Amino acid sequence: MTYLTWALRTLWFPFYAAGEIVKTSLQVMWDIVTPGSSATPAFVEVPLRASSDFEVTMLANLISLTPGTVTVAVRNEPSTLWVHGLYVEDRESFQRGIHAMEDRLLAVTRPTGSTEHALDEVGQR
Repeated sequence: MTYLTWALRTLWFPFYAAGEIVKTSLQVMWDIVTPGSSATPAFVEVPLRASSDFEVTMLANLISLTPGTVTVAVRNEPSTLWVHGLYVEDRESFQRGIHAMEDRLLAVTRPTGSTEHALDEVGQR
């Protein structure tokens, strides 16, 4: 990855994060204003590729900023988050959503190209 690509990903990341916050805010709002509840809450263990304290902290904070999810616990070795999700239809798809968020974050925090290796690991889980 070139530094230009990294710079563009870094500039795009706040828009991605804002989009996720708006999308989940609308989901929670819709559940509030419509009769009944579509909530299917669950705790999900999410193994991470993020290795540094900074990466894990940034991901945990981004998860907690999005309405309907909150990071409950963190383990360092191996890097793992426990996340409470308000709308967890199945655990695998919920984990894939967290991993997609992690991929975007790693693309920003690893400018030297180590994200390609991290993105390859997605298929190995």
